[in-house]
Amino acid sequence: MAEQEKKFIIEIFRKKDPEELTAALAEPTGKLDIGSAAALSGAESCALALRGARIAAQQTEMNDRLDYILRNLEKLRSYLVYLIDEDVKGRNIMKRAIKEGDPQKIDAARQPAAAISDEVICQMMNVVDLVEELIVFAPKESAVYLADAVELALSTFRCARNYAVSLADGSSDETYSFVVRRENEIRMETLRPKAEKIFAWAQEKL
Repeated sequence: MAEQEKKFIIEIFRKKDPEELTAALAEPTGKLDIGSAAALSGAESCALALRGARIAAQQTEMNDRLDYILRNLEKLRSYLVYLIDEDVKGRNIMKRAIKEGDPQKIDAARQPAAAISDEVICQMMNVVDLVEELIVFAPKESAVYLADAVELALSTFRCARNYAVSLADGSSDETYSFVVRRENEIRMETLRPKAEKIFAWAQEKL
């Protein structure tokens, strides 16, 4: 009797409930890592911003910009949930390289491993931009959700940035390491005044 072929099972983390997902993240030998956590946190930031936008839609006359913000926040929320599993895929390349023990392959794998963290950073900047536009016509009932969405977006940004920088710092390519670090410093410099503007607006409303 022929031996049965082993089934190859792909674990889909974005389909798991919060208990399973956080338990998987807490496991040191598990597939999830900081990039996955940042994607999840980013999705939560989008969800809070979307809640604030929907409250605005209930209390404000609908217009093209509000419709645009609503649609894009929902797309970002869904996309960031999707990125949880994409982070696992990206880091698998580096895991294989480390297992093989080839320094050149490990170096080459750093960028794919950090790619999703970088994408999360970019999307957090988009969230802050959308919230900044939203506060022009958002009511006071939206304020706490929008402020907390931005606070979580900044925290997510830092989490993803630190992880990407740590991967780049291990590279033999000093230029790559410098660019990753400096690029994210500039991004944060761009983001900070927008966040402070939103926090100030929320403080006036609350």
